[in-house]
Amino acid sequence: MHAYLVDVFNSQLAISELDKIGVSKSGKYIMSNKLIFIVIKLKSINSTALNILKQEALSIGAELANHRDVITGKINISDGILFGTLVQLRIIIKKIRHQQFGLKELSSDIENILDVVNINVEHIDSNNSDSKFKILKTNKKDITLGKVPLIMGILNVTLDSFSDGGLYFNFEDAVNRGFEIAKEGADIIDIGGESTRPGADFIDNQTEIDRVCPVIKKLSESLDVPISIDTRKPEVAKEAILAGASIINDVSGLAYEPEHMADVLTEYDNISYILMHSRGKNPQNMQIDVEPYHDAAFDIILYFSEKLSYLKSKGFDTDKVILDPGFGFAKSAEDNYDILNYILSFKSLNLPVLAGVSRKSFIKKITGGQKDDLLIGNIALASYLTLKNIDIIRVHDVKQTKTALNTIAKLKENLVRLQ
Repeated sequence: MHAYLVDVFNSQLAISELDKIGVSKSGKYIMSNKLIFIVIKLKSINSTALNILKQEALSIGAELANHRDVITGKINISDGILFGTLVQLRIIIKKIRHQQFGLKELSSDIENILDVVNINVEHIDSNNSDSKFKILKTNKKDITLGKVPLIMGILNVTLDSFSDGGLYFNFEDAVNRGFEIAKEGADIIDIGGESTRPGADFIDNQTEIDRVCPVIKKLSESLDVPISIDTRKPEVAKEAILAGASIINDVSGLAYEPEHMADVLTEYDNISYILMHSRGKNPQNMQIDVEPYHDAAFDIILYFSEKLSYLKSKGFDTDKVILDPGFGFAKSAEDNYDILNYILSFKSLNLPVLAGVSRKSFIKKITGGQKDDLLIGNIALASYLTLKNIDIIRVHDVKQTKTALNTIAKLKENLVRLQ
């Protein structure tokens, strides 16, 4: 992997103006591609390839930025920033696809990124058809991803979770909260029995199974909302699936008993897998000796790429993977802000992206620790993630988040109507 998406400037309002002046449908599609501007970061590219790529970009009105000493030959390797319209970048891919010096491999990376962008472009003329979107299959129902962000409601059946530990530890309290989460509009209920707050105590498999499986069984028998099991332990994941869960949310990022977890994934059909970046750390040591990132977005993308390759080697269909950059896990407050700025970059792997920022400590540093103030911060970030077209947002405050996201969806719906 030598390229990742930085941002897409998709002016739907400008595209809507094409209709108003009488542009044909085919003309609208062609011209809309020229209104979408894309920024891609290239990593560790040799100078010969960069010089060729720059000339190809300039020849069609796009641009490539790289270290000033690439042209002089003083350095052999440099990062770069490639930017242009969707049409221009597609032309560049064709021009470098059969060239040497690593350009052939780079063209594949860029093409994968443009496939992600193209989903949004096709949506402009899709009349809201689900055929353009990724479908997440579960043992409850199929879920459409990418149309509007899905809300994953958090249900902690724990004594020591950082914000709601103990509130739903009792079986009946947990079940009642599960029904409430569904009523408030959650698309997925995420149930966990082990706290993942920094410094939390380790609990054994059976204790965790005893906490979550009765709740999962009861809710899965009564609701058509898919249930996710929030665990790093393969044995817990397996028992949760048997109880009715259809998604495994692995906070270890396939670092805790990876071979066993891969076995569980390949054993059951219609099981989706959330791969979270945790840097191989666990709740007990996640914030101890946290090393700074060289390039947070790219480091995490590389981690995901390695884990996806491992899952493929084990025979798991990686189209069923959802990526989570792991806010708060082995990351400083500054790292979390950086990842938020580059959140769209994780779409580079052409898989759905989940963001779990709800009630995280780095939000408290801005809003303060008061519950109402923290909620405002949560809603602000959920709204930002919605505008960035993130697929799933994991939250504690389902009702309030749903209201905010519905408001944004109405604005987007009106924009589509204008087109």
